Amino acid sequence: MKAVIFDLFETLITEWGKHKYTNKEVATDLGISLHEFRAESAKLQKKRYSGEISETVQFYKMILEQLCIERDEHLLHTIVAKREKCKRDCFKIIVPEILDMLNVLKTNGFLIGMISNCSTEEILGLKDSALYSYFDTIVLSCDVGLVKPDVKIYEHCASLLQVESSNCFFVGDGGSDELNGAKNARMTPLKALWFTKYFAKDLDLPDKYPLFVDIKDLKSFLCKQRIFW
Repeated sequence: MKAVIFDLFETLITEWGKHKYTNKEVATDLGISLHEFRAESAKLQKKRYSGEISETVQFYKMILEQLCIERDEHLLHTIVAKREKCKRDCFKIIVPEILDMLNVLKTNGFLIGMISNCSTEEILGLKDSALYSYFDTIVLSCDVGLVKPDVKIYEHCASLLQVESSNCFFVGDGGSDELNGAKNARMTPLKALWFTKYFAKDLDLPDKYPLFVDIKDLKSFLCKQRIFW
């Protein structure tokens, strides 16, 4: 194998153990129910991740419009600022074992990529984080207009790395059906559970793909799979 491509949230960084500006809090601040917020958010999720809805204020306005509710602009910008802060905080402290793994992979000659389903405000802290310099390419759904598990987003990342998809591992926690998407793109999926093992309600696909509960175990596994060219 020539490349390792990582998911971002709950694979390289996590919201667990940090203050989260939850959907419930957002809904309360918007003055709507959590059920209403979730229902309207779900309808807009793909447009948001694909970058079609590029501004977070616009996203909240569209939710309120569907509910025939108006809120003042200052309130909406305050809500956006709270969300942006929480998302930036996720990048401030990276688990040392993650950085060690990435360093070892680079030392062993792997190309390293990232594919993330994300809205624009979720990755504001990425470029300033300790993670950023390790990646040969980063593919963000909101930039490229493609969303996991669409095989095209995996193929796009592989093409930027100038490797065949079949020569790539894809490492992720399994959200957004990303592991099946990677398999459909001819990558080898590996499931990362180090952040979700204590919190996941349903550890889906327990036997379908190799599981890694500890970062050091994945590091060891990957370093044995390197193919030199």
